[in-house]
Amino acid sequence: MSFAVKKTDKNQASVVKALRDFGADVYSLHTVGGGIPDLLVLFDDQTILMEVKDGADKKLTPLQIKLFANWKGGHLYRVNSVQEAIEVLKSVEQEK
Repeated sequence: MSFAVKKTDKNQASVVKALRDFGADVYSLHTVGGGIPDLLVLFDDQTILMEVKDGADKKLTPLQIKLFANWKGGHLYRVNSVQEAIEVLKSVEQEK
């Protein structure tokens, strides 16, 4: 049985660092597959899932599209940059 190594987008490391610097706990899920988002982010007593893409022109996979369309859980976001990821945390902060 062979396993493909799942690659991360070029900006994922910088997104993770920025989220952690902002005070979030971040766990990588990118190897799970099946459309599951790249990151599990714990911030301000909230659980957030983030799919990291390296730019708005990068497309979601068919499994990711299906997950986003049928998601019944809490916070689920696609982020294309460090700035967008931090904006997600700020918006979660403001919800309280």
